[in-house]
Amino acid sequence: MEEATAADHTRSPQWRRTLAVQVALCLALYAAFSLGEPQLIPRGGSGGGGGLDALRRGARGGGGGGVAFLSVAGGARTAVDQARLLRQMEAIAKVYEVKFVLNVAELGENDPLWQNGSMYFQDQNVPWYSTLTSHGRSVGNFLKKLNMSSDQVLDIIGLDTGSLQEPLHDGKLSTSYREQTKWLERSVSETHGNWKIVVGYNPLVVCNKAETPESAKFYIPFQRIFTKYEVNAYISMEGVCGYFHKDNSILYIGNPSPGGDQTNVDGFFLHRVSPLEMESLFINVEGKMVQRSLIDQHGTGAM
Repeated sequence: MEEATAADHTRSPQWRRTLAVQVALCLALYAAFSLGEPQLIPRGGSGGGGGLDALRRGARGGGGGGVAFLSVAGGARTAVDQARLLRQMEAIAKVYEVKFVLNVAELGENDPLWQNGSMYFQDQNVPWYSTLTSHGRSVGNFLKKLNMSSDQVLDIIGLDTGSLQEPLHDGKLSTSYREQTKWLERSVSETHGNWKIVVGYNPLVVCNKAETPESAKFYIPFQRIFTKYEVNAYISMEGVCGYFHKDNSILYIGNPSPGGDQTNVDGFFLHRVSPLEMESLFINVEGKMVQRSLIDQHGTGAM
């Protein structure tokens, strides 16, 4: 009897150590799972322009009949950063029933985020469309139409901006630059949607003295086309203008690139378009709304 009692005392510390290790492993797994889950900043949270209440608040007078979509900068990220971004995008996409994702990228379907993101969203039946810079071959152009309620139509015009970066050839505008200008003008003139949004990889806006006279010369024709045919917004990568820049009635929206020079914040835009207004919110990977813009069809509204 004493031998059995002594054996029990010998095994007791081992049993306790085993139980402690198992508990520690469970806690570690739970922590890792929790860190990987998408989060939305709590109600009434501080910083970055508001919390969950601000995200859920609809555009003024928006009512029903609107559609939502996401835009995000493509490019290389670590596996952990990419997974974290896609999980947060998925959480927002489910809440707001987004119809599609615009991947603002240089490589089109060869972009690392597009390759994983388009598969990641297959279960939700949310298609991904990507920009492309083909440098001389305008194969990256596309036109998508989305029917809204109340006979409203949203037109998305994808512009291959690769040929716009080196427009001069022997002191003259290149053939590809002229072709792209004509294609854009023809496309926006033939679309009759209530909302017209152009998306391209490169920024096409002159917002301060940092822009050279040469770049202004080549961007101004596109801005004139936007104004003439009542384009509501241009979505691209972020330039020196920041997330939002208003020029006349056009809103320029810049997606920050991962590890870019302008900002070290990674995230994506949630765009909600109603018959009356378009609301754009930049959301970081923690689920916080960083900045918000609201415009109506005539380009007026709060930034």
